[in-house]
Formats: sequence, structure tokens, C-alpha cells
Amino acid sequence: MSLPIKQISLLARLIIGSLFIYASGYKVFDPADFATSVRNYMILPPGWTNFVAITLPWVELGAGIFLILGILTRPAALLTTSMLAVFLAGLAHAYWIGLDIDCGCFSSAAQSTGKIGLFHFVRDSCLLLISAFIVIFDRGHFSVLRNQPLDV
Repeated sequence: MSLPIKQISLLARLIIGSLFIYASGYKVFDPADFATSVRNYMILPPGWTNFVAITLPWVELGAGIFLILGILTRPAALLTTSMLAVFLAGLAHAYWIGLDIDCGCFSSAAQSTGKIGLFHFVRDSCLLLISAFIVIFDRGHFSVLRNQPLDV
């Protein structure tokens, strides 16, 4: 028996929403350490890393909450899909230049588990596809805002 798109979309929203809330956790409470993780990628100018370290976790948290509650789900999923695409590009950059850094997704730079590898690419690619599924197929079912426009 196959699940209808409504249930699959809800499951995808719960997965991506929960993951983004979880990922924002340590970053919200320790932005200085997250700034180190951002700086380790050597992509942004040093002056921008603090701004990113302070704002990105709150954007992740908000997008995750919106997905779980069903508030503006397609725009929230478009945001998470975009973030995941940028994260994948950052991973590719770090891998390409041979950086021996932790991805900084779920733990601090101080708790680094080592070099970015194939696992990170597969994981983030799967998450990107799940998030894109929400953008394409979600119609606001199982939403706390029942009168929300379905094709925002």
C-alpha cells in the first residue's frame, strides 16, 4: 500500500523541519564557536562570519518550525532547499581544497570528527531532494493554518 502525497509530504516536512531545528541548537547557544566553523571553510570574508554565525541559526530554526507547523510550507521548504544547496557547495569547496574540517552542521568546531567525506555529500544530497520534494508537492495539508493559500 502506497502513501498518498499528503502523508509523504507531511513526513518530509517533519524530517527536514526537525533536522533544521536540531542543527540550529548548538549554533544558537554558541555563535562564537559556530563562527569558527564558518571561518574554517575559508569562503566568506572574515568580517562576514560573525554575521552569518549569528543570523543563520535563527533562520534554520524558523524554517524548521514553519515546516513542522505547516506555516508557509513551500516558502520555508524553498529556504531549506536553498540553504542545503549552499551547504553542499561549501562542502564541495572544502573537499576540493583538501580542508580537514568538520562540516559544522550538528556540532561545534571544537568537537570536530574529522575531514568532510562521501557521507556528508550523500546525506546532504538526500536532504536536498527531500526538501525539494516539499517545494514541489506540498499543498499545506496538516497545517496549523487551515486557510493558508495552497500555492504560495
